[in-house]
Amino acid sequence: MKDAKRTGVEALAPEKAAEAAALAAICMADNSYYALLYQGYSRAEMISLMRVRIERTLAYCAAQKGLFGATAGGRLAAYEYMVDYRRLRDENGALFRAIFSYGEAAGETPPLREIKHTLSGLLDEGRRITYVLGCGVAPWARRSASVLAAMAHFNKGLLRSEDVIAADFSNRALLSLCSRHGPFEIKELSGDYWFFLRR
Repeated sequence: MKDAKRTGVEALAPEKAAEAAALAAICMADNSYYALLYQGYSRAEMISLMRVRIERTLAYCAAQKGLFGATAGGRLAAYEYMVDYRRLRDENGALFRAIFSYGEAAGETPPLREIKHTLSGLLDEGRRITYVLGCGVAPWARRSASVLAAMAHFNKGLLRSEDVIAADFSNRALLSLCSRHGPFEIKELSGDYWFFLRR
């Protein structure tokens, strides 16, 4: 995204992928949806599995200028990562399948067939889809007004600047935020999982 730095959120270099993956795994481990997916694993095992899986994706995103973060006190306080959906599908099929399919988890990922069908139709129309794969704030930074404001400002800019924005998420707080900010399509995929689309 252009001018991300103006918001207090900066593009992260590929060498920051491991740090961002460690934070992402911790954030996801506290999510009830992912706890269900990794049922049978200890919390430490769950974090380890997710960290390895996420780091590969984040390294790709960073190389494509799609990994962003906000820092506080010299530490990574928040992250967000995204891909050009068409480019990923056409140029890195293995990673595309790894992201938009089943993983190492004991359970299944969300019902992605319908998402793929919707997005394929938009690609056929020549649209450019930015797919936000994940975002989160470190537990210690969740009361930081500056970090939260930076991420909110960044995402408002993202919504204004990109052609199509898509995401799937399992965070009710995000659902509430999305519902208040514009004419978005939000579809429940399962009890605790939603698909978000702004076209």
